[in-house]
Amino acid sequence: MKIYGLVLAAGLSSRMGKLKATLPLEEGTVLSNCIRSLLDGGVADVFVVTGHKTEEIEPEVHKLGMHAVYNPDYENGMFSSVIAGVKALPDDVSAFLVLPVDIPLIRSSTVRALTFEFKDSPSDIIYPVFKEERGHPPLINAKLIPEILLHDGTGGLRKVLEKHDSRARNKNMPDLGILHDLDTPEDYTTALKFSRNKRFPLPEECESLWELAETPRTTQEHCKAVAKAACTMAKALNSARKEGPLLDMNIVQSAALMHDVAKIRKNHEARGGTLLAGYGFTGISDIVASHRDTKIDPTSPLTEKEIVFLADKLFEGSTLVTIKERYGKRISKWTNDPDALKAIHGRLKRAENLLTRYENEAGIKTSELLASSAHSPLNSATFMQENNIKAQL
Repeated sequence: MKIYGLVLAAGLSSRMGKLKATLPLEEGTVLSNCIRSLLDGGVADVFVVTGHKTEEIEPEVHKLGMHAVYNPDYENGMFSSVIAGVKALPDDVSAFLVLPVDIPLIRSSTVRALTFEFKDSPSDIIYPVFKEERGHPPLINAKLIPEILLHDGTGGLRKVLEKHDSRARNKNMPDLGILHDLDTPEDYTTALKFSRNKRFPLPEECESLWELAETPRTTQEHCKAVAKAACTMAKALNSARKEGPLLDMNIVQSAALMHDVAKIRKNHEARGGTLLAGYGFTGISDIVASHRDTKIDPTSPLTEKEIVFLADKLFEGSTLVTIKERYGKRISKWTNDPDALKAIHGRLKRAENLLTRYENEAGIKTSELLASSAHSPLNSATFMQENNIKAQL
């Protein structure tokens, strides 16, 4: 079963003012990001449709080892590029994904999920969906090719696909990038920030991951409380540090929000880490997988992992507690199991030692630092809203 990728890069880039395909992004260009996401997601090959300034785009296509398809009718709109690309597909095509070059932030895990879904259970169309909104790239069954080629262009490709909506499927993905068009210089600026942080989920993507993992609502509130405290603690430590690397606030926040994402599963720490790694969030998967205990070397600097661990141990649900109170319930539960008690007391001791070290290095008691959370309800909704960036995208 062969699935190919079509990248549509023939447009005028009029609102951007510069050629979108060749703009720098991550370690390459906008175009190379599109191609890499498709290839890493499992497509057999990629065909790039060019038009406007093809002489600037084709060398990039060939450098990447892909196929350039020139569309002489590019000024007639995007559907003309769809036609040119579809005509260039090999005869063995089973399905293809259509990705405009101005959607460069999709994750390869999204493409991989679409290709796996189609190979497991083919349908006419499979759309990636983020929080109930369809995005790019749709995966289209090759049997629709004759109908696409016969279409007069009215309403573009969408008009053809709408006729098959009853035989289309949605694939929910924690990928805000499927919705982000790169139309204006402001969009490009946002994309540069987004692309630097692709190894961990944005707050909106965390909410999507909670939905996909069926994380209980009470657990979500706990995670929000832990994230708010972890961010406060990380800022305090950064302010006190005279040398060494500063903690990455984005990693602290996303790891704290995700630490209990797989709470309803057995061995939820490991399952959560595996879940996140599978979606490409490798920047926090190890933190989530190891938040049950701490075994940091006394000579090693405190990292985001220790901050998330400590913040988690300072909350019972959404209520601020002491570490002894947090472990106290577990001690009471396993009072008749000497081995379990020994293990719990060991974790308690390591957590207390780590907290003492943190307070010494930050120069403040956590009880003072988090006092506002203790004396007023945590406004979790406001916390998430303040840290979301979907409106910017």
